[in-house]
Amino acid sequence: SVHEAIDHFGVRESQEYYEQVSGSGASVLVASNDNDSNTAIDGIVLCAPTFTHDEVIREAADYGLPIFVEKPVDETADKIEALFDACEKSGARLCCGFQRRFDESYAAVAESVRQGKIGKPLSANIFFADHPCPPIEFLLTGGDIFMDLCAHDVDYIRYALNDEVASVYATGSSSATELEEAGVYDNATMIMTFRKGTVVTLTMSRSANYGYDQRVEVFGTDGLTSVGNQHSNSSMLATANGFLQPKLKHSFPQRFNEAFHAELDAFADTILFDKEWPISREDCINVQKVADAAKRSCEENRVVHL
Repeated sequence: SVHEAIDHFGVRESQEYYEQVSGSGASVLVASNDNDSNTAIDGIVLCAPTFTHDEVIREAADYGLPIFVEKPVDETADKIEALFDACEKSGARLCCGFQRRFDESYAAVAESVRQGKIGKPLSANIFFADHPCPPIEFLLTGGDIFMDLCAHDVDYIRYALNDEVASVYATGSSSATELEEAGVYDNATMIMTFRKGTVVTLTMSRSANYGYDQRVEVFGTDGLTSVGNQHSNSSMLATANGFLQPKLKHSFPQRFNEAFHAELDAFADTILFDKEWPISREDCINVQKVADAAKRSCEENRVVHL
């Protein structure tokens, strides 16, 4: 019944559940017959804007239900810590998803670094370019590039390096006059120095007109390991004019489809087999501290130490 509670499996067409909208605006699937053990809800998958998370997570925690939510748990490190405290108090398990940890390519690169196959990591370059560009209304009202984009890659490189960020410097630019006048950046760069000395550059953009561009390269004393882009298919045409490949995958649902499935499988395992969720509260809090520091660094034009 854990999978039945996830709309990905067609629950909205089922007579066993009805859809209810909470006060925060989040959509919740509720069992039609709470006394029927075959339709009892085993867990909550929260897919709603970040500003709704607090209310929904606290309500689910009151029932002791396991909760899965994609990053971020909430908008600041302090709010995230408070929600984990609330869940732990009621015995509810809060599972935050960082999908790169569940992607086969990203996981293989992280494992190579963690096993020392490239020696001591010296530097890393990460590139994140979104596609398609979100509506300008979203960017103006809640699409802060540091809060919304950097968390996945910050978590990933922390995990790969098995290290924490010591300092961050961030800067940004606006590609449209309307964004510039509102003080909203749709392009940004973060330079993170880790405690063990690795320097990581994370470049982010809200729009790449050629497709969803996601790359990582980690350089060490004994070698290099990288994650490349994925194209919409693997065909290639070679002629006298050169080599032609298909466009990159359209967006995150296509690029990380298998990773999202793996996340939900892992969440089901935490419910059915009491397996430990691989991402800790400390991971979530520390990632958000870096995002908070990057935003402050950009606003104040200075290095922020953590």
